[in-house]
Amino acid sequence: MSLQEVIHAVDQLSAEELAQLRAYVHQRELHIQTARRLSPQERARKLDVAFTQFREGLNPDELDEMTAAMNEEYIEPVDEDVWKD
Repeated sequence: MSLQEVIHAVDQLSAEELAQLRAYVHQRELHIQTARRLSPQERARKLDVAFTQFREGLNPDELDEMTAAMNEEYIEPVDEDVWKD
């Protein structure tokens, strides 16, 4: 979704929805500011915690299947300039 599409979508929101969006954007900005202040070691620690929590919900067969799928085929990233007018 392009920025112009987002702006168009925002133009369609009600006052209540705008307030919810404003609160979300504020929280997002706080999160970004907080993340920038973290040391690389702290960011790595947080990633380790997130990966551990993610793995807890999966059994070994599911993890093996996901790993195989990720290693199965490399796909070049899409060149977004091809799709822009």
